[in-house]
Amino acid sequence: MKRMSYRSEQVAPALEVRTLGQVEVLVAGRPAIWHAHTAEELFFYLLSYPEGKSKAEILETLWGLDPDPVANNRFRVTLFRIRSALQNPQAIQEDHGRYSLSEAVLQSTDLYSFYQALSEGHRASSDTARLESYHKAIALYRGDYLPGFSTNWVSQAREEHKTAYVQALLEVALIYYDRTDWGNAATYLQRALKADPYLGENHHQRLMWCLAAAGDRYGAIEHYRRFVKFLHEELGDTPMPETQALAERIKLNQLLLPYPEMPSLYSHVA
Repeated sequence: MKRMSYRSEQVAPALEVRTLGQVEVLVAGRPAIWHAHTAEELFFYLLSYPEGKSKAEILETLWGLDPDPVANNRFRVTLFRIRSALQNPQAIQEDHGRYSLSEAVLQSTDLYSFYQALSEGHRASSDTARLESYHKAIALYRGDYLPGFSTNWVSQAREEHKTAYVQALLEVALIYYDRTDWGNAATYLQRALKADPYLGENHHQRLMWCLAAAGDRYGAIEHYRRFVKFLHEELGDTPMPETQALAERIKLNQLLLPYPEMPSLYSHVA
């Protein structure tokens, strides 16, 4: 799915849209009145695809309809209901047959603020500024995108946004790791692995290393045991020899070997 990209535009103060961990649309501080589930569904569908979708794509994806007079009328009524619910006749725009939410509507969402904070963190010139922006993004991510929605198009968007959240956690862990702040590095690695336990085994190794370096040998071994169980039950696999060797050194309270540098997720970007 195309990553969200927004142009600068005035944020409509009367509209507030929450999608991360909760679903809420407030107009002038009060819940939007949709009058039909199809209007709410189309609103969030367009929010998930800010580049826009054609009428034919919308009819097929949301309602399994082909364009015909009845379907076209349903589409027009649904657009009207969205504009009425948001009290904004410009809320949905059409350009060369593609329908999309206006910039003002997009910028009223927690999702926009989340990606804006991530972008600011990526562009920041100092670790302090990067931490501030990434912490802001992490705080905005209060849970999965559109909880309660179970359609395929929601699942696709949900995974993309969760991936961005996990990357922010890993970037924060990297900054603390570079500062030799093993405790905070471990905290954010734990949060990343809790959100996505299928991250590479190197992240599990690094968490064990950071926990041990921070003086929490018990926590490091407990994580290793949970990881072994996870690999066995979910993947039918076992840890790599390097992971097993690290666990053994921690168990025996042996001196930790220096760990390789933790690469930034954006180290490939010029």
